[in-house]
Formats: sequence, structure tokens, C-alpha cells
Amino acid sequence: MIGQTERDYKGVEAQFMKKKILVLLVCSMLTLPTTVSADILDYEGTINAYKQDNKTPQTFEIDNGSGEKVTAVAKSDKVSVSAKATYIRSMPGKNGKKLARVYLGTGVERVAVCDNGWSKVTYEKKSKKGTEKISGYVPTKHINDSDQVAQAKGTFTALKDSDILDYPGKKDGQVVGEVIQEDEVKRLATVNGIWSQIYYKKENGKRGIGYIPTSVLENIAAEEKTEESKVAKVDGEEAGTIHKSEGKGVFAEAVDGVTASKGESVDGVQVGTPVAVSSDASLVPLGTFKITHYCPCSICCGPWANGITSTGVTATTNRTIAVDPTQIPYGSKVVINGQVYVAEDCGGAIKHNCIDIYVATHQEGEDKGVYYTDVYLLK
Repeated sequence: MIGQTERDYKGVEAQFMKKKILVLLVCSMLTLPTTVSADILDYEGTINAYKQDNKTPQTFEIDNGSGEKVTAVAKSDKVSVSAKATYIRSMPGKNGKKLARVYLGTGVERVAVCDNGWSKVTYEKKSKKGTEKISGYVPTKHINDSDQVAQAKGTFTALKDSDILDYPGKKDGQVVGEVIQEDEVKRLATVNGIWSQIYYKKENGKRGIGYIPTSVLENIAAEEKTEESKVAKVDGEEAGTIHKSEGKGVFAEAVDGVTASKGESVDGVQVGTPVAVSSDASLVPLGTFKITHYCPCSICCGPWANGITSTGVTATTNRTIAVDPTQIPYGSKVVINGQVYVAEDCGGAIKHNCIDIYVATHQEGEDKGVYYTDVYLLK
């Protein structure tokens, strides 16, 4: 039955392609190009900084690997990798030769910023043969200059069972392993104290790097975690591109409660009013979906959570849902248990026949839990 629903939906999905393209175009027009990640300057922001300091920027041109010239401006700052992993390439583009693979939290030195969304970095790769200095390019959106990852090596005994994720955030992290209570766990670092980076054994027997909540290894009081964390502040305005929008990315902890009228922002959470589907609405059944919930806290959204969705708009309760955009196009209106939501976000862990509903607090998400229900597309 679900298979038939998926075939029926292909025709509906085609009707939404024009709408999806329009969303992309509008988001691109709304781009504010000062930054592309928390606190980190892109090409235009670096040029403006030179002008403000009455300095002459040092620029050079380089091939992006596809025969196109890009301009780079000198920029010196210490940054770290903010993606699960990324490649350092020989040229500022995807066609550049892969020089090294670096993972979340790896420190590198940025020496230049390109006008095509790439940055030049240097990285000291350590191996049994010694230290090799690598110079190459990474996507600017994959680096960050906020100090979220701290070295915290040690061996611990797991206090409880836990899934191991490949990224420190439930929305984007996918389960790659499991820790069982009393297991011996080797930790490498902490991500703002909330997540711990650990070694784990892959199915092929090789060693991998994953993430579990620090509470699995250390008995941290809830009051301490709340004090250490900060609430993400967002302005509630829709702006950005289809990639992560600019804005100060704060490793936010969930708030205790939210009450507000439609459109207001309380404790950094944009609150919306529930919209019930009308009795005469035309609905297309999509099948039975797994429904989960997420909020703008560190556990759900990871170290650089800023309340901005993958489509660039500010996430809003009673409206925003994270979907698999290959199954449900961005901008689609979806009906879940009689309430209308809008597909505005995605996540690495949000796969086929799964929808993540945005809520105000982590506790609210925990209370609503995980369930399965029929989902409909509002035409």
C-alpha cells in the first residue's frame, strides 16, 4: 500500500518542482553575504574588514579546477572543521585533488578566502612517519572559528547504554554503533561539554570516530549543563540561502517553557500558532511515516545550532518540519494528525518516510516521543 502511495506521489511531486525552484531563487535573493557560518568571514566580509581598517587587501587569482578563475584575498585566522568531515583539496573547487580528509573539530589555519565559497588553509598532518604540512582548500561553510571542540582525552566506563552517532546532533547524526553500560570507552574530545567524541569499532573491525552524550560518560548534574549552555538568539526574520544561513551560531541548550502569540520569539524560539486543516481540503495520502521531534538545543541540532533551517528561514513551532527533500519537496504543506506543517528543514538522520517536527523545548520533544501515523500532502 505504501509503495502504491509513493508511485501516486511522483506525479504530485512534479507539480511542486516549480514551487521548489521559486523557493531556491527567493532564498538566494535574500542572502546576506557577510558570513556563511558562525562568526566566520567570507570573501566579501573580509574585503569589507580591510576597508574599515583602511588597509589594502592582498588578492590573487587561482583556477578552481574547472578552468574558471576565482579571486582570493589574504586572511589569517585559526579555525576548525565544523562538518562531519571534509577534504582539503589542491584547488578551490570539487575538481581539486584530495590532499587530506579532516574531521569535526580538527584545527587548521586559514590563510586566504576565495570569492567562490572556498578558503585556503594549512594543516599539519601527523603520522608515524612524522608531521606533514598540507596546504589546500576547503569549503568555507565547513569551517568555523568558534571554540566548541576541546581536547578531553581519557578512558571511561559507560554509565548507561547509548547510540553512537557520526555527528554530535540527533537531527543530523546517524547511528553508527552502540555503547553498552559498563563498556570501556576511549574519549578524544568534548563538543562544548554536551557531546563526547569517542573511538568505536566499525562493523568491518576498523576504528572509527563517533559521538555520544557526555552524560553517558560523566554524571553531570542538569543544573550544570544548563548553566554552561547558552540559548540561541534568532531574530525571527526569514533570510538566507538553501545552505546554512549566516548568524551567530550558539551551542544552545533547550529552554524550560515557551508561551507566546503567533510570530513572537521567546527565549530564542520562534513560536507559531497551530493551523488546522480545513474540512474541504484536498489531500493526497503519502503513507505511514515515523514522526520524531526536535528543538534548537545542542542535543538535537548540534554545536552550531542557530535556529535557522536548511532552507534559510527561521524555524517556527507549529509550522516547521524536517523532511527528506527528495521525497517531500521544500515548501510543501503537509498534514499530520489534522495539523498543517511546512517542509522547511532537513537532516542527515531524516530519511525516507520519516518527519521531524520542530518544537519549543527538548522536554516537549521527549514528552511527545516517537510514533507512526498517516501523513497527507495538502494540495
